[in-house]
Amino acid sequence: MSKLDPYKVLKQVKARTDHLCSICGKEISKGQIYYREHVADAFLQSLHARKFCTMCYGEYGDNLLKKG
Repeated sequence: MSKLDPYKVLKQVKARTDHLCSICGKEISKGQIYYREHVADAFLQSLHARKFCTMCYGEYGDNLLKKG
């Protein structure tokens, strides 16, 4: 658990490069929509933001932030 956890939200993003989903390992191709951890405070940043495909987001929703 990180001290930034209370400030994290999921943000919808269009992929500029290929990524892998942090839950299922499915490839997220360039141009696809995916969900990324984002810190809601403008002065804080996350170095290792997890990325989630739309299928995992559809199944788990905002509970993805609680999954370790």
